[in-house]
Amino acid sequence: MKEVVFGVRWALLTLALMLHLTTADRARAANESPMNVKVKIILKKLSLESQEKMKDFQDKVQKYIADYEWFNPKDLPPFDLNFQMVLEDLPSNIEDRYRGSLLIAGPDIQYYDKRCIFAFQEGEELEHDGQFTALKGIIDFYVYLVIANEYDKLGYLEGTPFLDKAKEVLQQGKFSRFFTGWDRREELLELILSKNYQKFREMKDYYFYAMATLEEEPDKAKKYIVQALKMLEEVLLNDADLEAARQFIDSHYQEVLDIFKDDEDKTAIEILKRLDPERREIYDEYLY
Repeated sequence: MKEVVFGVRWALLTLALMLHLTTADRARAANESPMNVKVKIILKKLSLESQEKMKDFQDKVQKYIADYEWFNPKDLPPFDLNFQMVLEDLPSNIEDRYRGSLLIAGPDIQYYDKRCIFAFQEGEELEHDGQFTALKGIIDFYVYLVIANEYDKLGYLEGTPFLDKAKEVLQQGKFSRFFTGWDRREELLELILSKNYQKFREMKDYYFYAMATLEEEPDKAKKYIVQALKMLEEVLLNDADLEAARQFIDSHYQEVLDIFKDDEDKTAIEILKRLDPERREIYDEYLY
């Protein structure tokens, strides 16, 4: 699969979605972001004074992510982005500072970061004004990673421009006054840009092309799914602990089982069984 299939795949995904929309829904869909953002900020570890200061912080982060056009809304089908952060006070005599543990997740990828450190003052707004701050850098970095993951589903390495944006944010963060944590984020991005991870991204191109064409060309689509799983197996042979690959299996194993459950050829399920031994008993129900 290369970028040539991007238009076909997106057209099929869009058609499937639009067939289920009313005229009014279609008008809104043309202008609204397909990224469904849910933000949860947990304040219970803060002092009572800080909890009062940060009582509207969740709404500000929600608005910062949800109301901004991160990408062309016509490019992607709907997907969820979940953002959760647990805040703690970070003592300072000059400003209000916080330490945060962040969990951000897309449909089949998630990132955890317990080294978020930033300053934020009561009454401060979060705006896309081109000015770097530690908090906006952290948010931007991870939102771009989630978006890149979704674009990779559309075609061959289509998410690369968003990884480039994440890299730009990283460069600012590394040399900011709150540089803690950016070394680990750099390691994460280096992993995503590595040769083995690129094979994982190419695998998604095959898999989601198959999903987009399954109804029209089921036999061909199933061959692409098997090919994708063989690529995934190669990725995990090179790095058995690759979290993104494990998360992919967690998110899609049932989908594969449903597609191949009545087929004589059980190659896809046999591969899953090798890759995911913790669910061995589930796979055996479909194999024997």
